[in-house]
Amino acid sequence: MTDVRYFTGSGHSESIARACAEALHEAALPMGEPLRENAVLLLVFPVYCERVPPPVAAYLKTCGAERAAFVACYGGMSYGRALYDAKTLFGGTVVAAAVVPTEHAYTKDGYPFDEAALAPLFEKVRSGESSSVVIPKGKRHLLSGAPGLRSRLGAKLVRSSRCSGCGVCERACPMHAMHAGKPDGRCIRCLRCVRVCPEGALSFRLSPLLKAYLRRRRTDETRLFL
Repeated sequence: MTDVRYFTGSGHSESIARACAEALHEAALPMGEPLRENAVLLLVFPVYCERVPPPVAAYLKTCGAERAAFVACYGGMSYGRALYDAKTLFGGTVVAAAVVPTEHAYTKDGYPFDEAALAPLFEKVRSGESSSVVIPKGKRHLLSGAPGLRSRLGAKLVRSSRCSGCGVCERACPMHAMHAGKPDGRCIRCLRCVRVCPEGALSFRLSPLLKAYLRRRRTDETRLFL
């Protein structure tokens, strides 16, 4: 029995969670929905500046699951310490984990999800095996220890005069960081607000450093820890 849960900003991790749930013949629900007793938690989440997004970090400390598997979605550049941090934060046993490349939030490359690559993870989750996996600590890159600052330096949200104050972005924001079309310090630059704005009033600008970073060759690595 597996409870598939997800946290999503751009929507990519939700799509992958639904694909995982279909493979396991389960339902994919947002993070925070109640967990069934003795179920294995399969948590799908995006990598945020090579780390775990703050809401996911808080959830891992309090979810109450005894066993879990993680699928971390990253934009094909670097997943850093996201899985290592997730395992450290979780109070139970991590039986399997994976990092999966997806389309980056700042690009439109249409990167396809290879569901077949996760088949060994699904098999271990279904088997009921409870041995803990070893996840390497991973590399820390520039400003990975300060993801909020790194995010703000890399991408700037811009609100135009077309903003009507309708509140659509506020309701859609997974971080509850939008106020009258402006983000506060909790913003993780997932750009959901840009995508949902009915007036097209929100856009974003990337710093020259981030543009250069995104021009790097993608790693495109799906990696399993079993």
